[in-house]
Amino acid sequence: MRTRRENTAFFLLSLAVPLAIYVSLAHRLIGARVGYQMDEALYVESAVFLLHGAGAPPFVHEPAAWITAFGRPWPLMIIPYVGAAKAFVALPMFAAFGASAEAARFTAVLLGCVGIAGLVVLLGSQVGVATGLVVGILLAVHPSYVDFTVFDNGGVSVWMASMGLLALALANHLRRSTPFSALVLGLAAGAGVWARANVLWLLAAAAIAALVAFGRRAIPPARHAAAMGAGAFVGALPLIVYEIGSRLGTLRFIEATRQPLSGLLLLQRLHNLADLMIADAEQRQIWSGPPLRRWELGVGIALLLFVLVAVAVPAGSSPEGRWRRAFATAAIVLAAVMLTSRLGITQHHLVAVLPLALSAVTLFAVETARRFRPAMPLLAALGVGLLMLFVRWDVRIDRGLRRTGGTWSYSSAVDDARLYLASNQIPPERLKILNWGFQNNFYVASGGAVYGTELYWGATNDLARPDRTWDQEIADGGSFLAFVTPAGVSPLNAASEGFAEALARYEGPRRETVFNDRLGRPHVRLIEIRPER
Repeated sequence: MRTRRENTAFFLLSLAVPLAIYVSLAHRLIGARVGYQMDEALYVESAVFLLHGAGAPPFVHEPAAWITAFGRPWPLMIIPYVGAAKAFVALPMFAAFGASAEAARFTAVLLGCVGIAGLVVLLGSQVGVATGLVVGILLAVHPSYVDFTVFDNGGVSVWMASMGLLALALANHLRRSTPFSALVLGLAAGAGVWARANVLWLLAAAAIAALVAFGRRAIPPARHAAAMGAGAFVGALPLIVYEIGSRLGTLRFIEATRQPLSGLLLLQRLHNLADLMIADAEQRQIWSGPPLRRWELGVGIALLLFVLVAVAVPAGSSPEGRWRRAFATAAIVLAAVMLTSRLGITQHHLVAVLPLALSAVTLFAVETARRFRPAMPLLAALGVGLLMLFVRWDVRIDRGLRRTGGTWSYSSAVDDARLYLASNQIPPERLKILNWGFQNNFYVASGGAVYGTELYWGATNDLARPDRTWDQEIADGGSFLAFVTPAGVSPLNAASEGFAEALARYEGPRRETVFNDRLGRPHVRLIEIRPER
């Protein structure tokens, strides 16, 4: 029998091993020097402004999403349903190491570590250290978890950190069961909702799962419930302040972005969910990676089916059984909410199901191995095979990223253009951006030194601005930046199209610089024109 010191050492080892593996894999991906994408920067640009900015932020922002305190503006939200939590985490990172794409991505990795640590601690304390270790390793090597948190254009690291903090606070509350631990749990829940409003879905799924798995024991005493409520209010206070100032801006945004739900869309989302259980297609686009093979997609479907079985099998009295049903129920409820949502749900939303599903499957396997010893070798072989499949995709992703340097809006050519502009010190009003994909990422990666005037917002093929045609814009001169092939959504391409038509008519001098991607393909154009006198 192990001593208390040995148990502590084993517990710390179960935490250190997955985190070391995850950080190592993430470091490899960051080291591939993939271009810094615009939506990645959206989550941390306000941290750069807090360090280097003055006056009004130079990027698109909502006035109600900022408050003034201590004589300077502070961000509450970055978009109506995402808080500025990641920016505040990035703030000390940028202050210590300087603002850069690498520092921003390591901020996301830090948040990803919180997600893994939370599940390892919760499972280790409630079920067994070995179970927490297995789940932690599976998450640490999982291609979808690693690439979605490193190249965090959808705020996945924020979600995972919110989940991890909830798990840590829950483990603490289950151990202490005091009003203060309940307050901390509520604080984690409220902060999670501020960080991403749809964390409410996770909280609802967790509440339902607790009732299914633990029954009336899941209902907290009145004092604890009150403490949780108070903590949740404090944690969500930045969101509440924003909702008051914006007149329920989050709800109005949700209402404005609703879309029809069809059977075809539901099937597509189910396919995307099965796909990301192995290696998501959304981030494979960064390096033009191939689709999953049929048998690999079949493994993803099988994992989801095991989650359904895990919730159906009675739990008995074992902690593995109860927590297995809890995680399986939470995964199913959360998946059902996302699959049937009328909001725009893609893989960087659906990946929220992944940690819950992997935990449920692992718990099911551990429980089965303890009940039926002869099945242990088979289950161990299946687990190792699944682990090897994940690692195989990790290797393919790493090689693809290093070979291409990123494609689309992740191309290394984007960073090359930024470095050129930084060395030439072009004033923001003279750097005229024609396509989505340059502003926020340039601002963050340059520490606030490089940004321009975005002409594509509201531009048409005829007008660069409400009072200026494209011929007049070209006559005014400047440095015009565009993709060779636009990487943004098509409604925002009118600026580059109108500029191209006017440039074909322009007979004056110009200088064009083309930035190629790592494969030698032209990707970014910079056309420099002197103003007409």
